[in-house]
Amino acid sequence: MSDIFDVVIVGAGAAGLSAARQAREMGLSFKVFEAKDRIGGRTFTDTASLGMTWDRGAHWLHSADVNPLTKIADELGHPYHRHDEGSFYRHLFLGQKAGRPVWADEEAYTAYREEFEAAYDIAHVQGEAGEDIPVSETLDPSARFYRITRHLFQAICGGDPEDLSAVDFARYADTEKNWPLERGYGALIAAYFADIPVTLSCPVHRIDMTGANVKVATEEGTVEAKSVIVTVSTNVLSSGAIRFLPQLPARTQEALEGVPTGHANKVAFAFKREVFGLPEMSHPLAIDEKKPARPALSFQIRPFGHNMAIAYFGGSEAADLERAGRDVMIAHARGMLGDMFGTDIFKEMSGVESTAWTTDPHTLGAYSYGKPGKSDMRERLSEPVGDRLFFAGEAVPLDWYSTVHGAYVSGMSATQKAAHYLGRGVAGEASA
Repeated sequence: MSDIFDVVIVGAGAAGLSAARQAREMGLSFKVFEAKDRIGGRTFTDTASLGMTWDRGAHWLHSADVNPLTKIADELGHPYHRHDEGSFYRHLFLGQKAGRPVWADEEAYTAYREEFEAAYDIAHVQGEAGEDIPVSETLDPSARFYRITRHLFQAICGGDPEDLSAVDFARYADTEKNWPLERGYGALIAAYFADIPVTLSCPVHRIDMTGANVKVATEEGTVEAKSVIVTVSTNVLSSGAIRFLPQLPARTQEALEGVPTGHANKVAFAFKREVFGLPEMSHPLAIDEKKPARPALSFQIRPFGHNMAIAYFGGSEAADLERAGRDVMIAHARGMLGDMFGTDIFKEMSGVESTAWTTDPHTLGAYSYGKPGKSDMRERLSEPVGDRLFFAGEAVPLDWYSTVHGAYVSGMSATQKAAHYLGRGVAGEASA
């Protein structure tokens, strides 16, 4: 190709797509390459596998009252459920007695809430004080509901408490307004960015910055640009899937390794009819108090009235189960679900699906977490490399990390930096 673009954008998730939209608004010529055969990245709504709508990746409008994508959902007519935070996890399964499920009474539920909130607050206090220690050091493994607390940290952060920086954890700006989208987060992103031109099924293999222009080598040939924005996950970048010439500075490589892409997966069960006896939009937690080695689990039950149960895994448990195989992960979730509601419910099951973000070669994980002692690594990722290579994505923001809206904002910011480098958006030689 002879065209020289103002900016080439690698990846068509929320960050890459918002970078492209910003480029268009600023009059920059651009080209977007995406390795997958669809846009959205780790934000992907599945409507085909189970005959019902569910998000394989991101699901919540986190901090929805200040999330810029909430306004976009309103503008596009994508409804969401305004959760009362107190309604989360109102059902707590404690195991079985004489073959029957035992659910926590109000006293036990209150004890769990107090224990978890205390652990959460202590981790925040330590992090806000600048103590860049593992979150695990703020937890009590002997506490009754430690396994649930551990599971929730894994689900929130994608990493085990031993691997989580308390400072990084405390920086996340959480308004505790987390609202799920009825049609799916992936569907919202796909609708909002439907007019952005993207070259799909076209991985980028090499980014060469040794010449006057950046040369981006892809499956379809090499493209030249004055600048490049890379939005793929930190794990993919650390893996060497994209070769950089010259090699990325040691400072940048350390940042990528200090903010790895963590692990999160789901198993979704579909049923022919309502079998749970719980209200729609329920979120029960599960722990087997008679089996201390059994990990805790959380579920979404009957989302938006769909006869579904979706199990959530996080951290090393998510990664280990995925690597053990789809059947192993499904069996793990099915075992707990059967204990909770009785195995007869599976007579009404119409399908089951699972995600596999850790072994997906285009993601190698779900969302990022900061390692202990590495609390300044996200800020490093926001720094340009050689004045014309810019990073964006959910790993970059200091306070909105690991979220779609964080990725969205970081994409716009990266384009603005690129435009500044280019002389504030002077149009290039080609149009997208």
